Amino acid sequence: MLDKDYKILIDAINSIYQQPEETAEHFCSLFKLEELKKGEYFVEEGVFTSKVAFILKGIMRTFFRNEDGIEYNKTFFMEYSFASPIAAILQRSESHLSFQALEDCKFLTADFYGIESMYEKHRSIESLVRIILQNDWVIKKEQREIRLVLNNAEERYQYFKKEYPGLENRIPQYHIASHLGITPIQLSRIRAKMAKK
Repeated sequence: MLDKDYKILIDAINSIYQQPEETAEHFCSLFKLEELKKGEYFVEEGVFTSKVAFILKGIMRTFFRNEDGIEYNKTFFMEYSFASPIAAILQRSESHLSFQALEDCKFLTADFYGIESMYEKHRSIESLVRIILQNDWVIKKEQREIRLVLNNAEERYQYFKKEYPGLENRIPQYHIASHLGITPIQLSRIRAKMAKK
């Protein structure tokens, strides 16, 4: 009998790609429950890990630092999403990104290569992973890169609100500004302008 956390995971994967019951339970058996306190790291830059997290509660950010130590937020992961340094895992290299808890986090983790080992016996898991990679990593990454070039700051902020509903009320504004490629002062002005409309 699976507890509620694993049932949430099963519901999540079935909403992406429906799995036979036995396959879903085998998939879930690879995961174990972990927690992070606010400010702690799931992955640190320069370290190799093959762990994948399914977030049950809390928020993580992924960011990188430039040569001057300035941080740039790349992505945010909220409840019921998968977080992982997937590029590093696929290349079997150290992560160029850090993953940090912005709230106390509760999540299920599994080894990506353990998931890969299921492919031969469970083709539906391979399809599931391919869809997650395409939608959550490839497509979103490309969309964000295009927005940074083609859209102005106000438009990028509107996209942020759609992509991460409710997130702006849960994290400091400077994290959002960093993600949008603007300063916190610019973000305050945009929010004030939009509030008047």
